Amino acid sequence: MLSRFLLKGVEKQLTPRNASFTGVNGQGTPRHPVNLERNDVGSAYHPRESNRVERLPARDSDHSIQFRLAYRALLLVSRGASERDAVQRAAALDPRSIGVKREALALVLGTVGEQDVIDLLVRNVHHEEKMGMNARCLFRLTAYAMLRLGARGRTRRIEHSLRTIAPIELLPRLEFFLGTLPAFDPTQLLHGLRDSERVALETHHPIWWVNYCFRAFGRTDAVELLSSRTRPRYLRVNPLKNRGRTTLPKELGVLAERLTKVPSTPGVYTVAGSLSDFAGFFSSGSFQMQDLASFLAVKSGAPVPGENVLDLCAAPGAKTAAIAQLMKNRGSIVSVDYSRRRMNSWRREVQRLGVKIADPVISDASWLGLRDSFDLVMIDPPCTGTGVFDRNPRMKWHLSPKSVERYSTLQRSFLDSAASLVEKEGRILYCTCSLTLEENEDVVSRFLKSHLEFETRPILEQYGSPGLRGMSDCRRFFPHRDHAAGYFIARLQRTN
Repeated sequence: MLSRFLLKGVEKQLTPRNASFTGVNGQGTPRHPVNLERNDVGSAYHPRESNRVERLPARDSDHSIQFRLAYRALLLVSRGASERDAVQRAAALDPRSIGVKREALALVLGTVGEQDVIDLLVRNVHHEEKMGMNARCLFRLTAYAMLRLGARGRTRRIEHSLRTIAPIELLPRLEFFLGTLPAFDPTQLLHGLRDSERVALETHHPIWWVNYCFRAFGRTDAVELLSSRTRPRYLRVNPLKNRGRTTLPKELGVLAERLTKVPSTPGVYTVAGSLSDFAGFFSSGSFQMQDLASFLAVKSGAPVPGENVLDLCAAPGAKTAAIAQLMKNRGSIVSVDYSRRRMNSWRREVQRLGVKIADPVISDASWLGLRDSFDLVMIDPPCTGTGVFDRNPRMKWHLSPKSVERYSTLQRSFLDSAASLVEKEGRILYCTCSLTLEENEDVVSRFLKSHLEFETRPILEQYGSPGLRGMSDCRRFFPHRDHAAGYFIARLQRTN
């Protein structure tokens, strides 16, 4: 909410360290390639600046490292990287930043998530200046940190960190920007706006998406959906590494107190506090992080031991692993994804989790060329991700109604391609982490009209909400209602 922009602090947050990026123009078009291993942006990434950070007291140095890491990551996000990947890539260049990745990621997610209001503020202060991406990312980070975190009495520390990481040529503009922030009144931005425009700024979403949600879900539900910010983190016990059990391993000890069991879903828990305390259990494969809705999608496909399963768009491997666990590592899984890089992540994940029945295939899911038939085809296709904006806020600023149309066309091609690969009594499990009707009910409805040999079957009736447009056999999950990712799930059974 806009009103919280000034007033609400964040508990433990945020800051980065040394980097080196080349200039980018105001539209985000690179003038030169980004190179994290060179010092191309002036003193922010100059060795003398690193020395200046080294001379700071330990706590101030950590704070500045945190902000520098966030700054470097924001520059990578401006080039198209995801927030988490950007933080990982930036942190890999500096061992000192490893311990502040979580705080830096929170800074990045907050800055990108509220980018609409932040950019209005930046333009208001520097409205006559052409601004490269280095300056834009610095001022975005400054606005978020000062207006969100400064309310907790950290103003001087934050200002010190920002001055430490700023390129020398940007310091005068930074000082001017810092001087104007105390006079900023966010309520001025709402003056004279229409309802949807006001809700867009208050909830930090593009206007087209606000209007879409108003039409699809009604204003009351839409505002609650758009206002939802956080959902639980879910951890699942991996029975393949726990003697076939879904109970917590005894070795967990006092850490078990940090886990809360999810009713009616054995082996699934919500996690409180830092995940780093569970690092050993993740490394050994005893635990797997997977959103509740994502796991329930796999469960509703009802894979059983001995079946042949095709997992389309399988990387990075969470669903493949969940299928193998439900099948008790008996049967076979063919996992398909178009990206060699993503399939490398898939290999690491299934190996960590003890999956022994899955084979990878690098291929376009809409042009498979497979001759086999399968008991279950799992399709989790590329989508707009409108159900997971909280974890990927950059996506909402790059999507448009045309994006929805493009994805729905692609999704229909995946479903059509899969139909001929389903055994006589087999089924398709179709799911997305999107909330749009075009990518969900409309895709399934068109498929059923052109494939009369399939019909929907009821699933997960104790979870979520029925599908829309009369498709009550399908299931929807909404973040504000179900404390899970926004999801759509449909089971399509082949009939005689």
